[in-house]
Amino acid sequence: MNSVTVGLVSSDQFFREGLKALLTEDGYTVTGSVNDHRELDAVVSAADTPVLVLVDLHRDIDKAADQLGAISNTMPGVTLVAFSDIQDSDWLVLCEDYDVNALLRKQVSFKALLQCLGLALMGEKVMPTNVAPSTRTKTDDRRPCAHDHHHHHGRSHQQGETIPCMTCGRPFETEDRRANRICSSCKTRMNRVSSVAEHTLHY
Repeated sequence: MNSVTVGLVSSDQFFREGLKALLTEDGYTVTGSVNDHRELDAVVSAADTPVLVLVDLHRDIDKAADQLGAISNTMPGVTLVAFSDIQDSDWLVLCEDYDVNALLRKQVSFKALLQCLGLALMGEKVMPTNVAPSTRTKTDDRRPCAHDHHHHHGRSHQQGETIPCMTCGRPFETEDRRANRICSSCKTRMNRVSSVAEHTLHY
């Protein structure tokens, strides 16, 4: 079974290298680790395009939108997991705009991160709770999102439909509408977190 391919984007070299080492130990394959999101597409080959992209968002919300928009455009269908210590309502709207599957703090434990990655790969959303609704209006002219990522990612499969697993590539019959992207074998592997030691991702 092939491991899940991952792309890492962070200007924090120590965070990036530490996360790469921890993910590699747990069976993930990091195919690209870059300082700037504009470099990611250039460092990975077509055969190694990541299934997951973990991006350390810029503190400026418009620059963070540029990061997410560029990644979604160059790698449509990728599962996005974002890190930011700013988690107010406007940032949740940003994540909704670009179909981000998880918004986490960099201080998250590695065990919790593995659980979040497993949920994200199954199409679940992992977002902060107890955040007041945003007062910003989501409009096309404020933050255009001219890519097919939403359509590709949001497609539902019917129960019993045979599709290729997005991680190992083997065909399998979907079990239900929500857990329809990976086979049961890959799901079991990604949920195997009970023996993982707690690590802190903030360096």
